[in-house]
Amino acid sequence: MRVEIKKIGVGLDGSETGYRALKEALDLAQKLGAQVIGIHVLPIPVDFAELGAAMVELEAELRKEAEAILARGSEEAKAKGVPYEGVILEGHTAEALAEYGEKEGLHLLAIGYQGKSKLSELIMGSVTSKLLSISKVPLLVVK
Repeated sequence: MRVEIKKIGVGLDGSETGYRALKEALDLAQKLGAQVIGIHVLPIPVDFAELGAAMVELEAELRKEAEAILARGSEEAKAKGVPYEGVILEGHTAEALAEYGEKEGLHLLAIGYQGKSKLSELIMGSVTSKLLSISKVPLLVVK
């Protein structure tokens, strides 16, 4: 059986483990001639929209941070000569990544073992744990 990997998604939350997952994905993409898609999920539940102006300000700030995270991914991909695209999603992180991966036909999804959450220092990141149980796309978990 031959497995072809041409589209690799990477969950980027701005954490060091996320950037390590990006590095691994870029190295693999370079060897396989694959494309890397950096994916950042905004932690804004849609039902918070009713909170008004304060939420609009927070969303703008979070979107600006997301763009900076994805821009770093673009710079690293460019340095390796790997095609790269950055995508911003909204919703619950694990579900959004799993849904996007399946819908877009990703061949692999790379994620950091632990993200930015302080709670993740106590247990395997809840996003990683959830993705392991729901993703139909194969996962590369990077420590």
